Amino acid sequence: MSQIIQEARRAHGKDEMNRVRPRVLMCPFTNPTNRYIEIQKDLYRSVGYDVMPLSIKGLLKGGIVDLFKPENLLVFHWLEYRPFRRQKGTAQLSLIGSLIFAFYCAVILLGRAKVVYFVHDQAVHDTVGFNRRLSMRIIAFVRRLADFRVVHAPDFQAPYRAQYLPHPLYWDAPGHPPYNAKPQRSAPLFTMLGVIRPYKQIDAVLDLWPAECKLHIAGHGTDAYLATLNEIIDRRSLREAVDLESRFLTDAEFAQSIADSDVLILPHAADSMLVSGAFFEAIGLVPVLIARSTPFMAWAARKFNNVILFDDVSELPAILRSVNQSWQTFGGNASHRKALEEFGWNACRRSYGEFLETAGGHAGAVEKPVTE
Repeated sequence: MSQIIQEARRAHGKDEMNRVRPRVLMCPFTNPTNRYIEIQKDLYRSVGYDVMPLSIKGLLKGGIVDLFKPENLLVFHWLEYRPFRRQKGTAQLSLIGSLIFAFYCAVILLGRAKVVYFVHDQAVHDTVGFNRRLSMRIIAFVRRLADFRVVHAPDFQAPYRAQYLPHPLYWDAPGHPPYNAKPQRSAPLFTMLGVIRPYKQIDAVLDLWPAECKLHIAGHGTDAYLATLNEIIDRRSLREAVDLESRFLTDAEFAQSIADSDVLILPHAADSMLVSGAFFEAIGLVPVLIARSTPFMAWAARKFNNVILFDDVSELPAILRSVNQSWQTFGGNASHRKALEEFGWNACRRSYGEFLETAGGHAGAVEKPVTE
């Protein structure tokens, strides 16, 4: 009997090894300015998928066969950005970009693989006027093309007919750069981190910034917008209070900047992105987050007692002074455990595994995450 059992186990093991894993064809496949795409790929692999690039070059090299396998998934992020090209601080419609966008739309329509579209924005960043309205229509069009829509903001599930999946915590994902503990301070260091672009409305914040509060701004920005910010800093004599560091931050530098932060400020325009990536760098690590009230931030403030909201930038000075003066009561509150429960690696593996199993239509093909 034992011999029969052993042979059965060996046969099962061979079947597992020989079983072809379903594939996620992903676009874009790389993003040199943000770890989000790499984390997404690691998530798909961790629950039983092979991840391949969905690109013109890849399809021409034989990957086109994967488009017609119904067990596969085509996963798109930021497809709405393809028709636009950024120049002089704004995003303009591009002929070549529009042709590439049309190609991917044709792939969606012709393939048999299910299409998953992650909706990240309400409009393409840095578009204005006609281009902004067009970008919103493009996002709506791609939502209609997709078989499944995913959002990281729960309140957008109903209007977008989408599935909520948590945005992974950067600091809990495999491969996160190490960082050093921040020094103890008697007064908080306020920060604004990431790309320095107009949709973040940093200029409006600086126009009202209290001189007694220390602020560190770091990230890559355009010359025109940086000139605007520097003019405000000089006009308001804020050089002693505000440190503006304009350069691209590596993953390790960004992680350390987050770890050094006492208060992260997220003043992003409410009609721009659904969620802020910097929130998922900071929540659980940074003691206090101050954010413009958007549907996602209002949801987050109900979950985390260290998220402070403002509706209008004119409210910021009073909030900043209150935090600055009462810092000792805020300092140790980072909501670490709650962040892991909501957005941690294990929580994401469970949510993504269940969703991909449903979207791919092959129950049992997805590997179940281990529950700790």
